[in-house]
Amino acid sequence: MKKYIVSAALFFTGMVAFAQQDAQFTQNMFNKLSVNPGYAGANGGICGTFLSRTQWTGFDGHPSTNLFSVDALLFSKHGVGLTVFQDKLGIETSLVAKLAYSYHLTLGPGSLGIGVEGGYLSKSFGSDFIAVDDPNFDPSIPNGGTSAGTFDLGMGLYYNIPNKMYVGISTLHLTASELQDVADGGTGTGALNFAQSRHYYIMAGYDWDMSGGAQKWVLKPSILAKTDAASTQLDINALVMYNKLVWGGVSYRIEDAIAVLAGVNIPQLPGLKIGASYDITMSSLGDHSSGSLEFMVKYCTNISKPAKREVYHSVRFL
Repeated sequence: MKKYIVSAALFFTGMVAFAQQDAQFTQNMFNKLSVNPGYAGANGGICGTFLSRTQWTGFDGHPSTNLFSVDALLFSKHGVGLTVFQDKLGIETSLVAKLAYSYHLTLGPGSLGIGVEGGYLSKSFGSDFIAVDDPNFDPSIPNGGTSAGTFDLGMGLYYNIPNKMYVGISTLHLTASELQDVADGGTGTGALNFAQSRHYYIMAGYDWDMSGGAQKWVLKPSILAKTDAASTQLDINALVMYNKLVWGGVSYRIEDAIAVLAGVNIPQLPGLKIGASYDITMSSLGDHSSGSLEFMVKYCTNISKPAKREVYHSVRFL
């Protein structure tokens, strides 16, 4: 499996550019549901995740994204999930709300999730646009207050061997819809016209127990490749977990950023983990940006309670 991960990383390295429409996260290993509906229920219980990202701090109107997702496995075969997030970039605000369903099949030592999602995607534009020239003379800039929404659809496959490896492939925005809103007065100038592109994702990860089965030190390499068929982006990650308690690592986004990641599992609240990452921008934007900050909170628990142990006592020995 490590060979497949390295091969996939090398394959995507030569295809990198930056024009993705979907929101970007560094702690993507904790955010699989938002890009692959086949993941819904893969943890075997119920999980909730919150992510908050501030990108390119130091810029006015920098990207700011907040995401919440929850998923659960029902009746051992059926996964369900909900993802809601808001992404704000300058005067543009995007809102996505979607439901996911996956059916889980036992396949070899792991489980294959076959998933589909449907939801609503909207974009709106504020009126606080700042420009040297009058933006009213540029017909490509939507008027303040314009907004539009559309139905969204995605599907994915996710294969998982618990505590060993995972691999997933998915496609989002299958409808490739156009979001349109007429400008004030019915003229073409200032109208909203946004074409949503299909996006394709490949993810893979592997857990390597470096302590010979004791789970004392575990290396967790992973990749996330995403493309809209016009440009491709690749994240290469490596985390090291100590004693199932704390983790730290690095992530490299090709030709864009290097990030450091850290987190902890809270012993007092089993299932709760908190993480953070800091991106150091490597592109020319780094001359004007203070980097990107991201925070993550995730909580997982079992839905069903363990069976209560009952002991039989003979009436002869009361």
